[in-house]
Amino acid sequence: MKNKLFLIFRIIVTFAIILALFKFIPYSKIVEIYKYSYKPYIFLSLGISLACYLLGVSRWKLLLNHLNVNVSNKEIFSCYFSSLFFNLFFPSFIAGDVFRGATISYRYGDTKKVVSSIFMDRFSGGTTLTLMALFATILSLVLGYNTWVGKEVIISVFVLCSIVGAIAVVIFNDSFFLFLVKLFEKNKFLKEKLISVHEQCGFFRDNPYIFFKSLVYSALINILGICAVFIASRAFGVEISILYFFVLFPLVVVVSSIPITIAGIGTRDAAAVYFFTLAGIDKSIGLGLSLLSLISIVLVGIMGGVIYVSIYHRRLQSSS
Repeated sequence: MKNKLFLIFRIIVTFAIILALFKFIPYSKIVEIYKYSYKPYIFLSLGISLACYLLGVSRWKLLLNHLNVNVSNKEIFSCYFSSLFFNLFFPSFIAGDVFRGATISYRYGDTKKVVSSIFMDRFSGGTTLTLMALFATILSLVLGYNTWVGKEVIISVFVLCSIVGAIAVVIFNDSFFLFLVKLFEKNKFLKEKLISVHEQCGFFRDNPYIFFKSLVYSALINILGICAVFIASRAFGVEISILYFFVLFPLVVVVSSIPITIAGIGTRDAAAVYFFTLAGIDKSIGLGLSLLSLISIVLVGIMGGVIYVSIYHRRLQSSS
């Protein structure tokens, strides 16, 4: 019952935010900016976004391989893209991660290792995104871009760094983790699961070069993702430095990851409008960039749905 109520709540929040945005930004303006956009840049942006997902497949396979969970390239690809399909219907990116963890664990066992690989997959991505935002913010201040890098941006980047830093301490500091896990004394099942996953994550602490490899993949993925948004902005006639996007895009991604709307719809759009406006981008273009990101997510989600129905679902059934 609680899950159904929470789902209804997320649907209501999603539509409420979208309706509020279109109340202040006329739909006709969005249509206009797409109508007069430079279409080759639009398609190039979408192509780069697809490349980011393909690199994401390689990053996850890297982590699984080093944990001795040997999955074929074909299955990793099918599972990863199938998970993107489930992300379209559930909050944030949680559903896709649950799908990845459940299916690979079901097929190959080693649940703890699979879960830790997904966690570190996400963590490495968040770490590089945060570092990029931090360095770009510092560089912007050094170069004198303080007219737009105001307290809103600085506070947001600080909060983001604090969150990632806290997670890093929990992962890589055994003493702090054991202190924190005492909060779950009453729930022994959850406590045991957290400890087992933490032990698997310790593998990456003891083998930092593996985690470094995942950071390299993540850095490339995030740089390409930012370039995709930058190229899309050029398609809409925006003439600002790519440095702006290295600061602001990570903040938009983080807000869209908050699991209160379906697939980040609404939160992503509101964050894009708010943060991109700080850089002087028109609100309608900010929303247009966010909607283009949504189009990319939907396209790869549909692709994942086709892969799941035609290939991966049958494979899962055959192994039952």
